[in-house]
Amino acid sequence: MGKKIQYDQALKMASIAPCDSIFAKDNPYGYKINVNHPKILPLYQRFKDKVGERILSDQQRRHFELIIFELIERRKRNE
Repeated sequence: MGKKIQYDQALKMASIAPCDSIFAKDNPYGYKINVNHPKILPLYQRFKDKVGERILSDQQRRHFELIIFELIERRKRNE
């Protein structure tokens, strides 16, 4: 097989840096919002429940992102 590596080194190599931004980076589908962010995920789940879907279509996802961008803009205006 290959060379063996230490367990600690393997854990370090396998770890993924947490994404602390709500914005998705280099998304191949063109999405702008990271729905797995802890502040976005509850909103995303609520939106999916409201729409009645477990998996959103591209149009539904873009509508969700539009709502998030509107909330961000509203918050900026109120500061």
